[in-house]
Amino acid sequence: MLKSVVSLLRKADIKVGGFIAEGTWKDGVRDGFSLVRIGNHITFPLCQTEPKKGYIHLRRFWFNPEAIETGEEIIRSSLTEKADVVVLDEVGIFELEGKVWHRAFTHLLKTNEIHILISVRDKIKDSVVQTFKLKNYHVYPVADKPELVVEDIKRAL
Repeated sequence: MLKSVVSLLRKADIKVGGFIAEGTWKDGVRDGFSLVRIGNHITFPLCQTEPKKGYIHLRRFWFNPEAIETGEEIIRSSLTEKADVVVLDEVGIFELEGKVWHRAFTHLLKTNEIHILISVRDKIKDSVVQTFKLKNYHVYPVADKPELVVEDIKRAL
């Protein structure tokens, strides 16, 4: 759904920055994620289940530190380019533990002039709201139609 929302926002001439994490699969099992920059679709290997020298081991994944730096830079550049909406996919367990996108997300939250669209697993959304002290937020279940989400975002801009 997030990719559809981003596409519809861009078609509505809303300036969108940030990134989406696309899953990769091997033999029917998720084996990693790639970081995809919104706008130019440049892709960076974010994490994988196979150990890799120089990568950061967190639970079952090995994270590419260069991709994390790139993701943080994408968020910073979204702010300097004055995006209307910044997408961060996803805020999850690692961010609650102060890892991966924690620093980028807390930096975004200090900016009052921007709308932030994040993906969060339903089972931890309350923890994300409490940990990051989110206010003035809307929850869009995955089952929602992307068009309705976009209309709601457009009204908020």
